[in-house]
Amino acid sequence: MISLNNKLRELFAQPTSIYGKPIARRLVLALAFFLLFMIILSSDFISDKVSLTVGQVSDRDVIAPRTVAYVDVIRTKKFEDEVLASVANVYDLDITVVAKAEETIGTIFNEAKLVVANKDLVSAEQKVEKLQQNLSVPLPNTVVVGLVRLDAASMVNAEEQSKTILRKFFQRGIRDDDLDIARKHIVIETEEMGLGKTVESVVAGIGQSLLKPNFILNVRETDKRKQSAVNSMEPVRETVKKGQIMVRRGDVVTSEQIHAMEELGLSKGHVNEMRIFGLAIFVLAVMSIVLGYMYKFAYPIYANDLYLVLLGLIMLVTLLLGKAAHYYSDFSAPIAAGALLVSILIDTRLGLVISIALALFFGIIVEHDLRAVSTVLIGSLIGVYSVSKVAHGYSLTRTGIFIAVANFLVIGATGFIEQLNNSQILMQGVQGIVSGIAASVITTGLLPYLENAFNITTPLKLLDLAQPNHPLLQRLLLDAPGSYHHSVLVGNLAETAAGYIDADPIMVRVGAYYHDIGKIKRPYFFVENQVVNENPHDKIAPSLSTLIVTSHIKDGVDLCREYKLPQVIVDIVQQHHGTMLVSYFYKRATENEHSECIIEADFRYEGPRPQSKEAALIMLADACEAAVRSIGKPNINRIEATVRKIIRERLHDGQLDECNVTLKDLNVIGDVFIRVLSSMFHTRIEYPDTLKELERRKLKNGNCNKQPSGKDDNNATNGTDREVCVK
Repeated sequence: MISLNNKLRELFAQPTSIYGKPIARRLVLALAFFLLFMIILSSDFISDKVSLTVGQVSDRDVIAPRTVAYVDVIRTKKFEDEVLASVANVYDLDITVVAKAEETIGTIFNEAKLVVANKDLVSAEQKVEKLQQNLSVPLPNTVVVGLVRLDAASMVNAEEQSKTILRKFFQRGIRDDDLDIARKHIVIETEEMGLGKTVESVVAGIGQSLLKPNFILNVRETDKRKQSAVNSMEPVRETVKKGQIMVRRGDVVTSEQIHAMEELGLSKGHVNEMRIFGLAIFVLAVMSIVLGYMYKFAYPIYANDLYLVLLGLIMLVTLLLGKAAHYYSDFSAPIAAGALLVSILIDTRLGLVISIALALFFGIIVEHDLRAVSTVLIGSLIGVYSVSKVAHGYSLTRTGIFIAVANFLVIGATGFIEQLNNSQILMQGVQGIVSGIAASVITTGLLPYLENAFNITTPLKLLDLAQPNHPLLQRLLLDAPGSYHHSVLVGNLAETAAGYIDADPIMVRVGAYYHDIGKIKRPYFFVENQVVNENPHDKIAPSLSTLIVTSHIKDGVDLCREYKLPQVIVDIVQQHHGTMLVSYFYKRATENEHSECIIEADFRYEGPRPQSKEAALIMLADACEAAVRSIGKPNINRIEATVRKIIRERLHDGQLDECNVTLKDLNVIGDVFIRVLSSMFHTRIEYPDTLKELERRKLKNGNCNKQPSGKDDNNATNGTDREVCVK
């Protein structure tokens, strides 16, 4: 397991410059997780093939595997034909038709009058033949015969009646499809006029011959109106719900059922390409949002490939759990476990974003069921909120209860909105409770494995290290009790200030407990562990004393690695003195006769300087606590002067140049240190010596007699004096 962790960390080791990061590795990771997300989310898109044809008797029940809404092409086509048929054609009135018809009637009767008046034409047959030759409009033979038989008065009457009846029909409006009916009506209406048989035949014949449509179809406007009607119509949609029986066993399969199965992909057994394309766009959009958030607001996480791999794995595992739960109940899916793991292992704010991303992905799994998506989203957010405050630790059991309660409330509220029955809401609410408890159990189970695999220090792990029964702290307590007490005071001091400068209070407290752990190796070379007045440094050279004192840093790092303490604690142990000068021994060395040979660098700690707020805070707390302890009669003014001086010295010496502590932070730290140290080292009341007070009162009164006890005054074990005061 250890070798696997090392290989994993070496694979994703970060380069010294963010610009030197291999882009190809990022692209491969993104592509790999994209494909894995697609596989998980699209697995239900491919349905089993159903081999049924129209007219066949179904040998089984066909159940819809998902909800789908589709356009019924056949019914939509029928509806479109009905809409087109309901759109009236647009006609334009041609007013020239009437004038031309009346003009033609006048021409016909003029020609008839000329033929009748022609003396050269003797027989009726000659007149008919001549009239037919002269007419510009062909007329039936019966009409021509009738014309040549009319006298002058009848001729005039026939002309007027022909114009009247045509004018009457043109005023009504004649369309192409009305022409045949109108011609039949001309005959009927002419007979009703009582004009005589010959005149009636002439008038009816001329009217039928000259009757034309005077309403002309406007094809362009008609097509425009029909197209507008088609565009405004809604296609006929059908919705098949998940679990709905589409074809029952023994039913004769219809074309509509085959079409519905085609829309679900059941008849072909493959997925719709457009669904895959849409899912790909959706997954890319969600991934872009998450990566964009990290790039913009959490760049250290974005720049760490190991974190990206961990984030992807957490999301994959969570979706697999949600997928497995989906086949039982959507409300039992422990999606909140992913948000909890991200919040604890990586970052709380990122946990909120991942809660939204996982809820969106889960929406694909549950076919966009808003109730299920709302439940997992709100439950995940509640879980992230409950683990966001870690100053005093947190309980994943309590977090699971919070999520369970939130799930139950959301399921109940949405169930009431959809007017479900109470028994169904109660059953789903119980499933939501199971989901919340399962999320905390899964988080508790996976947390230690992910911590070790990705070398991540969580607040829970730090809190375990802060327990007084830890073997290394026990060694510090027994072998170097003064250093242990000093470390506890430094922890209290630094932890109080951490909350004011946005530092991690848990890391500060635990780092303070272990910062002097190296003093276990040689405890009596440090003044807080010396129980006698004899100081071993008085017998050795200052250079050797410096070497012994500064070596507690290396010894502390070795002990931390031996007990497998997290790297953040190792960094604090290594950095809490920075490259400070061991001024006491340096001063002693410069006072001897070879002071010109002294090199200042030999009397400094090896470093490095503090790289984080936490390390800088422990450096300042360590120095301030020790310095204030050395004050003979501490008061508020002396404590303040000492604290300000130490902070100023570290700042001017460049010890705080490599961490993100601001001058404002230093001012706040100083204020907190002064307040806490003043309460620690306040001036106490000096209690009087009881024996001396009794002696003073005895001499003052002068009437106390001693009665020997009969024992030797030098007998320290048995001899006592009884004082009898007579007043």
